[in-house]
Amino acid sequence: MRKSLLLSAVALLTAFGARAEQLTLNPGARVSAAVSNTNPNYLRVNDDRILSVQAAQGVLSAKSPTPEGAVVFSTLTDKPFTMFVQTASGFAFSVQATPGRRAGLSLTVDNREVKGTEEAREYEQKQDTYSALISGLVGRFITNRKPTGYVLSKNTDVPVSESVKSAFALRPVTAWQGDRVRIVRTDITSLSSQRIRLSERYFWSLGVMAVAFHPQLDVLEPGAKVSVVTVFRTKGGPDEP
Repeated sequence: MRKSLLLSAVALLTAFGARAEQLTLNPGARVSAAVSNTNPNYLRVNDDRILSVQAAQGVLSAKSPTPEGAVVFSTLTDKPFTMFVQTASGFAFSVQATPGRRAGLSLTVDNREVKGTEEAREYEQKQDTYSALISGLVGRFITNRKPTGYVLSKNTDVPVSESVKSAFALRPVTAWQGDRVRIVRTDITSLSSQRIRLSERYFWSLGVMAVAFHPQLDVLEPGAKVSVVTVFRTKGGPDEP
């Protein structure tokens, strides 16, 4: 019965034309959002489960968890209020909500410092050698076979020098985060009128464990494109040396 009620709440959001938004936040961030005080609102954190949504007493008239770990909530107030959100992974942030007569909010949040699960740690630790970990992970990344416990990450940052930025157009594509490893794909396009000899050192920076090109090329023709796969050693957050 409870599950059917939760599913009905999600169906209501669809019926009322909920406004879908997606944000990437750092832990502890504060975000402003326009919520509805006439229709249900929906809050979700990717690759995580919301454990707690707290506001001043009486502000939230209804609050229900969904099977996938999101929360459907309602309010009747017409005054701005703050909600504090806590997830199973320890990720926390706050929402400065401005209520009004509007379609319900459907907000999906990505944790910029998301970390893989215990299974990701086991995967990294069971590799026999450093090179086995790197080659195996790069191979999986290229063929989109994410190891159990790894999660998608919005942290596609790959620090490069100004000279690299002037030589290539860089487009972040995707990233995975494990326990202590982050792997990123960046597509680069040559801006030069001449052939450029590719070098891994163009993409070395603090915390980088390995750099690979896909497909494997030694030289990039004018206007040509190649993917750069960069592997970082991390703490599930900022890259470490």
